[in-house]
Amino acid sequence: MKRIGILGGLGPESTIAYYGYITRKYYEKYNNYAYPEIIIYSLTFSEFINKEYEMADKVKQAILSLHKAGADFVVAACNSVHIVYDQIANKLPVPWISIIDTTAEQIQKEHLKKVGLLGTIFTMSKDFYKNGLLKQGIETIVPDKEDQKRINGIIYAELVLKKIKDTSRKRVQEIIKKLSQKGAQGVVLACTELPFLISQKDTPLKIFDTTAIHAQKALDIALEE
Repeated sequence: MKRIGILGGLGPESTIAYYGYITRKYYEKYNNYAYPEIIIYSLTFSEFINKEYEMADKVKQAILSLHKAGADFVVAACNSVHIVYDQIANKLPVPWISIIDTTAEQIQKEHLKKVGLLGTIFTMSKDFYKNGLLKQGIETIVPDKEDQKRINGIIYAELVLKKIKDTSRKRVQEIIKKLSQKGAQGVVLACTELPFLISQKDTPLKIFDTTAIHAQKALDIALEE
């Protein structure tokens, strides 16, 4: 059984969600507590806000620390931090499993070609996520600038602290409806806190919960013979 390294802290609640998902799903499948060993390196969230230029080295050093601690592979419990994935992934001594590639695999299984992309302003306005999905033949649609600000505000003021408000859920549902009207066949929750607020029951569009998708991938890899 492989040892999982989780790059966490960005934010803390999603790190908890990864750990909980992996251990819970293992128990549901095997009915015992012999789940894979998990090592967490928790980065300081505030150091990364609006500091893209500092990300690459800090992420690399954190992953190296996970490797030294015994991790056989690493997942980052954050979508936005994947902006540095292409810069450093092939320079690491341990595999870093991309949340974008893993999500693309699930979208392809549903045979969808165009999806809405929800996340932080950072993730929605930069090209790294869109380009990552486009490499797999998947087109993305993002909300307009005002709706991006609304979603960003909900994430940082509420979801990072796991504050769940019905008014915010309705607002995001309205934004998803707009994306559907523009041709989105599904919606990628490209922020690992968004699943706290939005789930499949909240919209007729196919929801891609990147937290669950990525955490399941981590468990699957850990259990590979």
